[in-house]
Order: sequence, then C-alpha cells, then structure tokens
Amino acid sequence: MRRITLLLTLVLLTGCGTPVQEEPVPSATAETASVNTAADTEYSTLIEKNEDMENYTAGVKLQYDMEYENGSKSVYDLDGVMEEDGSLIHLTQHLNADGIQSDTEGWYDGSRLYMTYNNVNYYEDMDAAAVRQIMLVPVKPFQVNEKIVSSQEVNTADTETEYVFHLNTDSAKSVFDSRYDIYGVNQYDTYQMEQGTITQAFGPDGTILREETAFQCTVTVKGIGVVIHVTSSVNYLNISDTHIAFTEDQKKQFAEYVNFMDIDTSQISDADVTADYAEATPIETLKKRLKHRLNYTEKSEGVYTAEFNETESYTFDFNTSIFTYSNRTSHYIYNWRGDVGGFGDTCTVDFATGTVTEDCDESVVKQMTAVKNYFLMELYYCGLSLDEIQNGSKE
Repeated sequence: MRRITLLLTLVLLTGCGTPVQEEPVPSATAETASVNTAADTEYSTLIEKNEDMENYTAGVKLQYDMEYENGSKSVYDLDGVMEEDGSLIHLTQHLNADGIQSDTEGWYDGSRLYMTYNNVNYYEDMDAAAVRQIMLVPVKPFQVNEKIVSSQEVNTADTETEYVFHLNTDSAKSVFDSRYDIYGVNQYDTYQMEQGTITQAFGPDGTILREETAFQCTVTVKGIGVVIHVTSSVNYLNISDTHIAFTEDQKKQFAEYVNFMDIDTSQISDADVTADYAEATPIETLKKRLKHRLNYTEKSEGVYTAEFNETESYTFDFNTSIFTYSNRTSHYIYNWRGDVGGFGDTCTVDFATGTVTEDCDESVVKQMTAVKNYFLMELYYCGLSLDEIQNGSKE
C-alpha cells in the first residue's frame, strides 16, 4: 500500500525536488550490527533485555544543520512522541523544514491509523512497522557490534551506565544511510561520511533510558560544498507502564475521517499551523510550547497551569524551577533544577542519588516518581529534554 502519511511528511521536510529514501522500514526489534571491549557481555545483556519492547513511550528528536561554504545555513528539525501499548499506538510529531511546518497526531488501533496532518483528518491501513516509520527516527534501540566500532567509552554513575560508540567511517555511513538519511544525502555523488557516534544509556535495572546519535558528512550541491551535521535522540519513559485507550468520543470522530485516497494533497499546507520555532533558550521554548502545544494558561508571570478537570492540574513555576501536580488538596512537586521530588514538609526524593527521607511512605515515593514522569512527558511533547531544561535553568 502507498504510504501517504510518510510521503506527506517527507515532502514537507525535503521539498519537492530533493531525492528521498522511503525504504528500508526500521525493524520492530533492536537492529543488530557488536562491541569491542571487556564490557561486551554486559552490554549484550543490557541491549538484549530491551530488544522486544511492546510497551513504552519515546520522545524523539532529529535535526539536520546544513552549513554551506558560501556562508548560508539551513535547519531541518523535528520532534515527537511515540507511545506504544501492545497493538495500540499514539504519536505526535512537529516538523520544521527550513521554515515550512507541519503538525501531526495519529492513533493506531492495530490495523488502521487515524491521522490529523496539518488539520486534515484521514485514515490509512498499515502495520505497526509502517506507523513507526512515520516518526522518521527509529524508536527501537540499535544493537551495536564490534565490527562497526573504532573505539568506545563506558561511563558509570549511580543512576545510569552510558556507552559511547565511535563508529568507523564505513560503518557510520552504513548506519546513517539505513536509519537516518531521510534527506536523501547518500544520493549525491560527492557524499562523504566523516564521523558518527551512537550513545546509549541504561538505568540500574537494565532498562534503556536514551539513545543518541551524531553524524557529520559532506556533499556538494550545485557546485557549493555543504557540511551536514545530523543529530538524533530517543528518550524512553514508562517502559511496561504506557497505557493507551480510545474514548467513545474519539471513535465517533474517527468514523468521520476520510480514506487517504480521497485527500487532495495539493491542498495541504502549513498556513494554519501555529508558529512553533524554538526560541533563544530551552526555557523560553518551553514556555511558548506549553501554551501553543499543550494549552497551558499563564496565570501570573512565569507561572503556567493546565487544568484537566475540577480536581487535577499541572503547574510550571519558572520562578522557582518547580513543577507541581495537584489533586484536590494533595500537591506533589518536582524541582527540575535539583532533580528532587517533594510532598509535604518532610518527604523528599533525590532522583540524582536515589536517596529518600525516612518519613516517606512507599506509596508517596511511587507517586513522586510518577510526577517526575508527568513532567518529562510534558517536556517531550514540547520537543525538549531534561538536560536541556536543567542546563537552561542554570543560565
């Protein structure tokens, strides 16, 4: 079947005259490629544990920075969230293709994707692998192997173990071509890969926390040399604890969507898409996108609130770097600058060290951990990461 959803996204990203690769489709399991140190066994155990994730949330980002030798620059970036719960998938995606924008939200019921693309509603039948491909960033982790690695580093901390793989040039080209070349870079005759790295981090229980990649290559376009920097990130959350459900109201709305074959694609534009460009700092970007993407209201200077019903709300207080989840008279806080959760006057959790005050009930600690995850989800929906916000709060 023709994948109209993927093609629409690629047309906006690359423009109508640029070559585009539609294949290969990323595998539904971790892709195998090996590791070259004494940590081989430990790494293999960790990555194999995360091969067949069927329930997870992933915040994804991809950015192309193109620097032309005449001094001009172009930026193509996207961010989104993929939630997968067995056969059900929910996704959002925001894309900026050098000034052209698109907003996407999709709900997949196991065989049919119901999609809103720049305010156009339609459905398309496809399998789960094709839905994942729409994200343009592989959401399943890549299993590295010794044949592609020139060197590696292992960094350990209380809360994670991080592997940094520096790929040899040929392998960097192969990995980039098959997983990240949505722009069709490898179709230019002068294309040369210069370097590539893959970074993966795992928590104390072996669960994958994030995967990041960075590639640098060069091409020549119409006689002008271009240096291309490509970076991607996938931050994982709520593994084995992601829940998706279709409401009756949604089902009624989906019944009104049209088949993708009936769409006049020439009528799709970004004219009605809210300007969503990143601001000068991550904090200012977050403030902007909380309002535009997530419908927060600025209650007072630096204080943004979203009310879900009569009893529950989220609040971002940028004056104190505190996120609050309120449920009736209970208020759970997360201080993103210190990576600390709190409830009441005496109960705190230091997430950086894993320490908990003695007065904390186990159920309260569990809820504070959930509140930090609520905060992270809001960041991912806004195309940001905890590192970016923490660093931005120190400025």
